[in-house]
Amino acid sequence: MNRYWIETYGCQMNKAESTALENGMLDQGWSPASRAEEADLVILNTCSVRETAEERVRGRIGSYRALKKRQPFTLVVMGCMAERLKDRLRGEAPEVDLVVGTFQKQSFLRLLRSLSPDPAPPPSEAPVGSGESAPTGSAAPGPAGTPAVEGCYEFASLHAREGDSKAFVPIMHGCDNFCSYCIVPYVRGREVSRDPEEVFAELEQLFSQGVREVTLLGQNVNSYRFPTRNGVLDFPGLLEGLFRRFPHAPWVRFLTSHPKDFSPRLIRTMAEHRSLCRHIHLPVQHGSDAILAAMNRKYTREEYIRLVRSIREALPGVSIGTDILIGFPGETEEDFRLTLDLMEELRFDDAFTYHYNPREGTRAFGMPDTVPREIKLERLDRVIRLQRKTTRERRKERLGGVETVLVEGVSRKREGELLARTEKDDMVVFPGRPDAIGGFARVRLAELRGNTFRGEPVG
Repeated sequence: MNRYWIETYGCQMNKAESTALENGMLDQGWSPASRAEEADLVILNTCSVRETAEERVRGRIGSYRALKKRQPFTLVVMGCMAERLKDRLRGEAPEVDLVVGTFQKQSFLRLLRSLSPDPAPPPSEAPVGSGESAPTGSAAPGPAGTPAVEGCYEFASLHAREGDSKAFVPIMHGCDNFCSYCIVPYVRGREVSRDPEEVFAELEQLFSQGVREVTLLGQNVNSYRFPTRNGVLDFPGLLEGLFRRFPHAPWVRFLTSHPKDFSPRLIRTMAEHRSLCRHIHLPVQHGSDAILAAMNRKYTREEYIRLVRSIREALPGVSIGTDILIGFPGETEEDFRLTLDLMEELRFDDAFTYHYNPREGTRAFGMPDTVPREIKLERLDRVIRLQRKTTRERRKERLGGVETVLVEGVSRKREGELLARTEKDDMVVFPGRPDAIGGFARVRLAELRGNTFRGEPVG
């Protein structure tokens, strides 16, 4: 039986797409290898958001170059890095047998027939390992060998595996915002929203299989818009339809939100439905209006502050995470100070922090990179230290409280303890039996060690 190995880099959308790809491969008779060295097919599902993500993949390709000298296997580079570089990647790394862009992930399942010694693939499908890249963009083959619509993205249905308690469900794809530093619109394409009936059917299957938490995914999830007979269904409307269909739904999350599209109606919908986890990721990126304008973020500092205040007023106890990008072209010390001031005023529960590096193809790529690397690193260090302090203080404020957690597994460090997460996405360990895995529990947050709570079972 043919064996595969998949490595996934980057966002939750990539993780969801890898899961869907793996489900399709299992349906075709493939089996997972226990390690890469035993695989007949190795797939790297890649990210291009930051240069460091691509460098990690280049390092892995180098490792597989050495492995291929000892044993034959097919090496596939898939996803955003493949979409961005296309044939340039084959020139850089001839050991890569197939380059599969963002819009070919489902077509790749059809191409897999050429890896089998069984029937020959249809003429429309290029043989893997032939020295040719898989078509990217508009050339993706459609059903029965017909050309796909240019830029068409295929949503793949998921199904839970035995023991899965969590699942990602893509509801839209692509981005129309074109932030000046961001490569996503160029490698993911324009926004397309998924048919709500497909979303609901997938949720019904996942809930029936015991999934207790679903995360609705999109590059800009709250710009979801799908035309129906009664007009355009927006994201709050989709959520309201979800809870009409599944009034006793377990936990529901969504990622990622753009502040300009986080509407008052969405806040009201969250307040009305307790199954929506009180955890929101709301990237601010910067605290200076000048830099926000240069980034093309389409909101001001004060608009963002008002939005966070309105969310916290409507959703007491909500946790808010963010992204902060330091060292954008033109950033002055005053711009940076405004970012620190914003962080101190809003006291985010957590943050992804990173410094700017140019991405070829974006509008910012042509801007002079005026902030020296050593200044970027020094400013980033100050941001990280401030956020770590705030995160710890925010978590300490919750000690002694009782919270619901979803039990994910057994602790690797202590026998007799379980690993769980709160609806705010914090890790908790507490004493318990393995038969609690996959269910909810109530725990008192008794202690904080590092970033992990130690809990005591309640009831």
